[in-house]
This record gives sequence, C-alpha cells and structure tokens, in this order.
Amino acid sequence: MLLCRRLLPRVHAPIRVYAQQVIGSRIHGKALSRSRPGDVIVHDALPETTDLAPNRQVRAAMAMLSATDYDTSILDKRKIHSLLVLLRRLGALSELSATNVSRLVKHIVNSPDVDPYDARITDILLPLFHQPLRQHSVPRGIKSMTYRPPGDVFIAFGLVHKLIAFHRDRDALHLFQTLTETSQIPVEAFTDKYHTSPKGENFAFIIRSTLVRACFHWGWYHRALDIVTTTILTQDSIDPAIPELALSTLHLALHNASRNHFKHCTWLMCHLAEPGNVIIPDGTIRLFYDRAMQVQDGPSAEFFYKYTQFRRTIRRVKFPPPRGRSLAWLMEYLATASRNVHLARTLAKQVVDEMEPIPLQDRARFITIAASHGFAASARTLWERYSVGRDREAVLGNASLMLRMVSIFSKLIDRTKDQIEERMTSQDKDDGGMTVLSLDERQNHLDDLIQFVERVVRDFRTSKGSLEETSHYDLSSLARAYITLGRVSDGLDMLKVLLGRYEIPDIYDINIALSAIAEFHPRRAAGILKKMVERGIRPDAVTFGTIIHHAILHGELRLAGYLIGRAQELGCEELSAKTTASLIRASVNVEGAPKSILKENLQRAWDIIQSGDVSTVVHKPNTGKYCIFASLRLNDPVMAFRFWEALVKGKTEWGDRKQAFQRRLIANMIQRHCQEGGLSRDRGRQMLAQLKEMRVL
Repeated sequence: MLLCRRLLPRVHAPIRVYAQQVIGSRIHGKALSRSRPGDVIVHDALPETTDLAPNRQVRAAMAMLSATDYDTSILDKRKIHSLLVLLRRLGALSELSATNVSRLVKHIVNSPDVDPYDARITDILLPLFHQPLRQHSVPRGIKSMTYRPPGDVFIAFGLVHKLIAFHRDRDALHLFQTLTETSQIPVEAFTDKYHTSPKGENFAFIIRSTLVRACFHWGWYHRALDIVTTTILTQDSIDPAIPELALSTLHLALHNASRNHFKHCTWLMCHLAEPGNVIIPDGTIRLFYDRAMQVQDGPSAEFFYKYTQFRRTIRRVKFPPPRGRSLAWLMEYLATASRNVHLARTLAKQVVDEMEPIPLQDRARFITIAASHGFAASARTLWERYSVGRDREAVLGNASLMLRMVSIFSKLIDRTKDQIEERMTSQDKDDGGMTVLSLDERQNHLDDLIQFVERVVRDFRTSKGSLEETSHYDLSSLARAYITLGRVSDGLDMLKVLLGRYEIPDIYDINIALSAIAEFHPRRAAGILKKMVERGIRPDAVTFGTIIHHAILHGELRLAGYLIGRAQELGCEELSAKTTASLIRASVNVEGAPKSILKENLQRAWDIIQSGDVSTVVHKPNTGKYCIFASLRLNDPVMAFRFWEALVKGKTEWGDRKQAFQRRLIANMIQRHCQEGGLSRDRGRQMLAQLKEMRVL
C-alpha cells in the first residue's frame, strides 16, 4: 500500500484516480508506471477482472478511458472495446462525457492502422457522438462569414469516411445527412452529376467526393487529401472523375502541406503521373517542388523527380523540372545531400536542353555544382548562356565558379593530351585504324578546351578591373587558377600584388604557392612545410592535403603516409575530402602490393566510407569503381557488393555499359563462390537480386 502511494504521483492523473480506487483489491503494491509494460498492468487492473462494486467499476472504467488522450500505449483497441462493453452492460454509457466520446472517436478516426476493433468501438460510440452534432448548425447571415465549425464536425467528416471503410453505409449516410441538414456540408459541395446517380456502387465515391468538396469549403485540405488517397486505394474500378478530384485536392493541399502530409502529396503525385491518369499541369508540379523546398523534404522531391525521368514515363509525357529557387535547391540536394550523381546530371542536362531559366541569384551556384560534379558539357553550356547580357557579372565575376570551371576543364585538357600522346606513340598496335582525321579532331577538341578555359579566366580577370582594387580573395583565386593551368609565373604575380599592397598572406595564399611547388616537386613542398612548422606557422588540413594529394599522384606513398602522421601530430586530423578520396584510390590500386596489405587498405577504405562524416567526393561512384575492382582482385565478392551497394547503386545510370560490366563481374564471382561452397546460396541470391543478375547457383 505504501509503495503504491509513493509511486502514484509519477503516473497520469486519470490512472492515478483509478489506482486509488482499486487499492486494496488485485493491484496490491503494483505501480502504474511506464517501467512495466502498459498492457500487462492495465490487464491486471481492468474493472471486470476485479471484485469492485458496479458503481466503482464505472468510475474506474471512466478514468481508464480518459487516459487514451495522454498515452495511447496504456490502452489498446481491444481493451478500449472491453471497457465500453462493460459500461454498456452496466447501463453507464450515457455517463461518458462529450469530451471523452469525442476523444475516443478521434482516436479511431486518426488511426492509420486497420484494427478489427475499430468498427466495434465505432458501433458503440456512434449514437453518443452523433446526437450532439445536431446542435452545431451553421449560422445564417453575417455571422456565417466568421463561423468556423467546432472540432467535433472535423472529426465527423473523418468518421463518415471511416464508416464507409467499415462497410457501415447506412450509418455513414445517416451521419452524412445530419451534417448536410446542419449546413456543415454546404450546398455547393454537391454536384448534379453524382447527387442524382442511381448506381449503388457509386455510393462511396459520391459521399467521399462531396466530403472532399466540403473540406475545400472549410479549408481542411489535409482531411481531403486523406479521403482522396483512401478512395483511390479502395475503389475496384477507377471512376474517371476520381483523378480530376484528386488533382484539385492535390493542388490545394500543396499550398498548406506540412512535412508529414507532404508524403501523401508525393504518393498522390506519382499516382496521377501514371499512364492513363490525368496530365498534371506544370503549375502543380512546380508548386510541388516549391513546397518540398519550404518543408525541406528532399527525399520526396528526389523520389518524384526520379519517377518523372523513367523511360516509360518520358515516352508518354515530359514533366518540367523545378523553377525558381527550388531548381538550385533540388540540384544541391541531389548532388551533395543525396549523392545521386546520375539524377543531378539528368537535371542539369534537362535545364540545358529545355532552356529552363535559372534565377539570377542561383546561376553561379547551379553551374558551380554542375562543374564540381563533373558535368562539364552542361556547365560549359550554362556558363556560355549566362556569360552574356546585362546580368553577366553574376557568372563572370564569381570566383568559386571560375575555379571549378578551371579545375574540371584542366583535367579534361590533361586527359585529352594523354589520349593524343597515347595514340601517337602506339602506332604499332592495331586499334581499329586511327586515322589522321580522327587525330586532327582530337587536336581540335584540345584547342577548343584550352581556348574556353582561358576565356573563363580572362573574363573573370576583366570583370574585376584594376588589380589594385581587386579583393584579396579574388586575387588569390586568380593565382590558384593560373597555377592550375600551369601558368605558375602568372599565379605568383598575383601573390606579389598582395605583398605590394602590404597585405599579409594568409594560410590560403600559402597553400596556393605550395600547390604550385607540390605539383612538380612534392618532396620540396614537404620541406617548406617543415620549415613553416619550425618557424611557428601552423599549417591547416588543406596545406597537408595539397601536398599529400600531389605525393600520391607522383607515386610517393611513403611520403604521403609520413605527412598523414605529421598532420595528426599537429592536430590536423580532418584532411580534405579530395585528399581522402585520393588516398582511398591510391591505397586500393597499389601495383604489386601483397594481398594482406590490400585487404587492410580495403577495410580501412570501408571504415572511412561508413563513417558518414566525409564529403560527397569520397562517396562518388568513381571511388566505388576502384574499390570494387580491388575487391574482385582479392577474390572477395561480398566486399565488392558492399562497395557497389554503398557507392554505385542508384547513383549512376543503370543501363550504362560500364556499370553493367561491373555488376556482371560481381555476379560471376558470387556464382562461383556459391558453387564452390564459400558463400551461402541464400546470401548469394540476395545479392544477385539487388544486382538484377540471373545466375544458376
């Protein structure tokens, strides 16, 4: 008794009242707290399982039922039904307060799950809930302008919808008539087309469609959305008017959708986009993306955009991309947050092909994202499109954009040079007949790339005017661009301008100078870094990352390892994402390395990727390619599959020949291991299903 009284203040008031009533019966010493499973405690304390007198059973049941508003886990639907049956048997249902009745009905209406006790509870509560609704009539005259229905009317709309789902058509019609007689369902909610329809199978749609239009009248768009979604899911044969009704509901719901309700909007958008349904207006589609940006629901926007880009969808109708601020938002989400490079590339290409306008304030950012993720053709087209005209300075004078364009096109230039050199030095190899014309074409392509990247830097330099008035950051960016293009002298000249203005170079400027040295002499750059530390200049992660990156490119893995250890000693534990990616690629692609070392490197790469706190550079499919082939060299199909699943799956075009080749290699090794007994057939089938490869195990 004493223990129970001490624990009672910890529980909800209604349960505390009930517990006080049953102290001395079967609950001796048992505390109604959340430390024990609620269903066990409540079962032991149910009035019908105790020896209470009828009047005390009634009070106890009332207290238990009122607890559903505080914690739905205390009473499940079966126990709620049991308590209501008890009250009905004792003739005490009328003692339930209107508040408790509404609360219990709302609990049923808002429940997304299908429970067999829902209909039974509704049968008991419906007469108690229905009768007071007759008192809530819509006023006439000027008072109707400011009238808002009470909460019970909102619940009643959902209850009519639920009753139809329970196949209680007579009860649904009766409640529907009451709402109509009290003008809670306005006259304009009815249409002649369905109001006079004699077909019995149209009953559910007639009632629900009228409820939806009534929801429009009162501004209950989310309730309308729930009703329309259920109508679509439960109709055996889709009425031609359902998609039209759904489209109207969707458009209105999108204006007011919360993050939770936005998921329903996404499902409805995809359903309406299916073949045979209505054509969704461009305005509704762009409203969807705008709302997704406002509620920050990137996954839903990505899901719908991916759906609109399926080949079967595009063959029927082309859906527009986002417009305005949501365009750059979706691009950034796909490229950075979701790391869905394939969809981001698709969006960039769609913007190019369909001449979709990019808002002035987002142009530089959009093109920068495209360039930084390797979409060279789209980035160039957009840069050329917006580098002319009145607002060209927004693109020409953006330092981040200029550096990204220089970075990607300098890599293309180096790659093209290597291809030309390889073709010219491998004349003895029969590669299909490299003609002079094709070699000239490659040379012309190289010249075009060089001219373009020089133009990007030149236009940026021109847009800044006098070097004396150019900002510190812009001068540093120019220096970095020149050094990247191999014009080291011009890059150092920019740093001299800073010194001539008596501006102290910061660590960013030092990193630029070191990058120029490290590109050709990584060991010399490492020596300079050592002297910096001796003189008290603290290098940052970028300083180390720059030298490590070039050391790896020069094959100086031992130097790279030393610098990583030195960085950790100085507290620079987080290297740049590019450096991390370079380390992963180099460590799993070491020629002639023992299998034990390669296995350790692969495991370390997997740990880095799984850490989740690295940039998208590490999580790109290109990194996955190196890790997959390294895993296959180790004869480890499970590890190869893991890298494919984490870095490649869903982030590249499925039909791409290189991706298909990777999947086929993994599947072949899975098949061999299963046949040799090194891998269970169940695990093999699971991986093959993900790869969509058919093999006999």
